[in-house]
Amino acid sequence: MGRRINVGSGSFVHYSVHILGGDNIRIGSNSCLSEGCWLNVNHRLRGEVAIEIGDNCFIGKQNFFSSGNVILIGDYTLTTMGCKFVGSTHKVDEPQTPYLLTGTTCDDRIQIGVNCFFGVGATVLGNVRVGHGSVIGAESLVLKDIPPFSIAIGNPAKVVKRYSFIKEAWLPISEMSSDDEISMPSEKEYLDQLKSKYPRINMPWIAAGKSMGDL
Repeated sequence: MGRRINVGSGSFVHYSVHILGGDNIRIGSNSCLSEGCWLNVNHRLRGEVAIEIGDNCFIGKQNFFSSGNVILIGDYTLTTMGCKFVGSTHKVDEPQTPYLLTGTTCDDRIQIGVNCFFGVGATVLGNVRVGHGSVIGAESLVLKDIPPFSIAIGNPAKVVKRYSFIKEAWLPISEMSSDDEISMPSEKEYLDQLKSKYPRINMPWIAAGKSMGDL
């Protein structure tokens, strides 16, 4: 690729992916970054990971990552077209200075749990954690933490359902009980289960870009 970036075994990064700060980016094993993505590390500290995408992840076309402190994408995460993970913005406290010159913020931390799914155009903005097993609806804007095993939709995103492992179904949050909450596996337990059943996902590589061909 002619770019310095730590990529795990069996992973694919489309040639059109735009990388700024490759020394601070880490991609896990058997993951795919589709065409037109942009990974932007705003604060490039030597030896520090600023954007990390886990194992068995599929990142859809034209996704945008802009790191402040760090962006961590958990294993088995699936994003569709046009998703955005924005952890840094230009400083605006001195409007008498061109914003192009004011520098960028560096405090926000975005953490996406294991096996999350982001619909078309979903955006995560600021200092946010999305819990494992969660689904973020198309065009939703996530501004606050989302608990594990949630379906969140809207602008701003609101949790409308959570998964009950007792009833094995997504339930409106009004129907969730304390027993349902207790029955949810921890992220480690959940990841161990996924790794045991699906150690290596058969990736739809053809969906990464036009250069991969048509069906």
